[in-house]
Amino acid sequence: MVNVGVAAHITAASPGGPRYDPSLTPTERASGQNGIWLCQNCGKLIDSDAPRYTSATLHQWKLEAEHETLRMLAGVGPSVDRLTLALPQLDSPESLLAFANTAIARVGRDDELRELTTFLESTQAFSWWLWTGAAGVGKSRLAIELCRAMSGEWHAGFLREDDQSALSGLQPTRPTLVVVDYAAQRSEWLSEALFRLSQQALSAPVRVLVLERQAAGPWWDTVQRTHRMEESSHVQASSFGLPRELGGLSRGNVRRLITAVAVHAHADLSSTNIEDIADHAERIDARRRPLFAIVAAMDWLDSNGVSADRNGALRRLIARMNGQMMPSLGNLPRPQRAAQNVVTLATALGGLSVDAYARLLRDVPQPVGLLPGMYEDFGPASLDDLLDGLRPDILGELYVLDRLAATGVERAATVDLLQLAWQADEQAYLAFVERTAGDHREHDRLVDLLGVAHPNESPLACARLMASTVPLLQRSDHPALEWIFSRLDDLRISFEEQGIEEQAITARFQFGNLVLNEGDTRRANSIFTEALSECNPRWPVHTSLLNNRGITWLKLDDQKSAKADFTAVIDDEMADDEARACSFNNRADIHDDDEDLPAAIADRTAVLALSATSHNRRYIALGRRVITQRKIGNKDHAYQDIESILQTVDISSEQKMSARLLRAEWLLIDGATSEARLDLQTVIMSARNFDSVERRARELLSDTLASEE
Repeated sequence: MVNVGVAAHITAASPGGPRYDPSLTPTERASGQNGIWLCQNCGKLIDSDAPRYTSATLHQWKLEAEHETLRMLAGVGPSVDRLTLALPQLDSPESLLAFANTAIARVGRDDELRELTTFLESTQAFSWWLWTGAAGVGKSRLAIELCRAMSGEWHAGFLREDDQSALSGLQPTRPTLVVVDYAAQRSEWLSEALFRLSQQALSAPVRVLVLERQAAGPWWDTVQRTHRMEESSHVQASSFGLPRELGGLSRGNVRRLITAVAVHAHADLSSTNIEDIADHAERIDARRRPLFAIVAAMDWLDSNGVSADRNGALRRLIARMNGQMMPSLGNLPRPQRAAQNVVTLATALGGLSVDAYARLLRDVPQPVGLLPGMYEDFGPASLDDLLDGLRPDILGELYVLDRLAATGVERAATVDLLQLAWQADEQAYLAFVERTAGDHREHDRLVDLLGVAHPNESPLACARLMASTVPLLQRSDHPALEWIFSRLDDLRISFEEQGIEEQAITARFQFGNLVLNEGDTRRANSIFTEALSECNPRWPVHTSLLNNRGITWLKLDDQKSAKADFTAVIDDEMADDEARACSFNNRADIHDDDEDLPAAIADRTAVLALSATSHNRRYIALGRRVITQRKIGNKDHAYQDIESILQTVDISSEQKMSARLLRAEWLLIDGATSEARLDLQTVIMSARNFDSVERRARELLSDTLASEE
């Protein structure tokens, strides 16, 4: 049936209608200025939800449509703000665990949504913000709730990889909120997009909300353009604040979420039942992530009894999901196997679009019969659905690992599929391995994910995968480490590439860090020393080894050796500015401890003279030089350094508020109470703050006001 277009009123023609505006005259209500052309479905939609679809929103839509029409009549073509953003909604019974599910209303997160609303309302034309958190904590769900809440006024949604090229040249005609999930697997593109947007004159606000597990590692350095000082400063200056880590739910919100799952399942729970399930959820996950509250509720409601552990509950859900999908495919093994294979491949790549799947079938050789063709019929379970992979990702990771633990054809197919994923997109597969190592580091098939990376085609990428996995294992006695170092030794012998040797040393550096974090300083010192003896001084890891060995010397109370290591980095012509800045700051700390304050100031000043170091290194240098200047009586210089922190565009708001608090404390000591009060009020009113800084500012302001009464 054709959906016919209709002329609709923006503000209602009569009182009581949607968006009725009593200030308009009858002539104005009947004019073309108060009309908009919509399809019948959209007309019904906007009239049934007038609070979301305001008259301002409809006028904005009308302006955009007229603007676009004029461009096309002039032969200019479509405007460059045509950015496709996804706002998925799922309400099927099996979608409870998906971030886009609408079957269960949001529980909690009011404070977080207020923070994000402040982000949208900030005065910058362009701003971006990274939110982090472990799998299942609800990052994507929070982002989609924000998008849904703002979708009337803002063009808001998730940016898929197939559409991401349009972001860099975006010129919006209305406020635009872009959510970038799985950021680590597309860090190079994201870095370029953020830099370009920070340079553009925008006709409407643009916000980019970035989601990832943690703000650490190569992907984060890439996004920030850490070693490209001038460009990095623009990217950092457009950041709304320091990365924001999302935590779990309160016990009360866990109870409410469990109740919502039970209501959805038409189950009647007593208060004791709810407490028992909440206890089960905390046994599964002490961090109270919402995903595991839902998992625990579904597990408890299962008629077979409660699972003994987290993975047991997850496996039960995987079996249930398979049980729901497979009957629709009939009893023949071929479509069932094909569906499982598609899900496995898509999961290992973080999801696939139909176009990306078509390219993969065309461009990447594969065993005959491994994957279905583009037009194979899966009945109710469409190919589009299968290409989303098994979500949420912690579930999909376990699904893939368990398929590797199978025998016969299933294991062989899984190995081939993961090799295909590696060949199709190394960065996406690496991100999948990193997530899996973080979520399932004790699974006995974890090393198989590393083993599928075929060295003959890309031995250096294979070595890089091994090295990047080491810190994710989080303990120095992890059984996978022996396999990783053995594999690196084989690669070094077989290919004799300098880059592979460098990755092997990098892996040992990361291993030393694991040992250091466990408190075995002397052993870590030995590991760093041994690695240094084999490390080419031209490799970047050489200065990292020296810096970290210097830290172990400090912990071992050998300041002379520590200073020697830091000085070696400073004097190394091959060292980059970031490594030298780290060593200057570390050596300055030693000078401070030795009461050699002029030398400490000189080293901090040297950091500020480096042309390509990160804002964090410069903030550390300025912040600590401030204290040293004050200590030797240079009050004016100390206040000047604080002002420099406040005027530096790429130092974060949180760091600036810390500097303001310090200045307020000193101003109170120096008797400048009114000036101190202004700083304290600024800190308290700031949208971005460290909790401890805001709390201390409130205490000082209260004490100051009380003393004046």
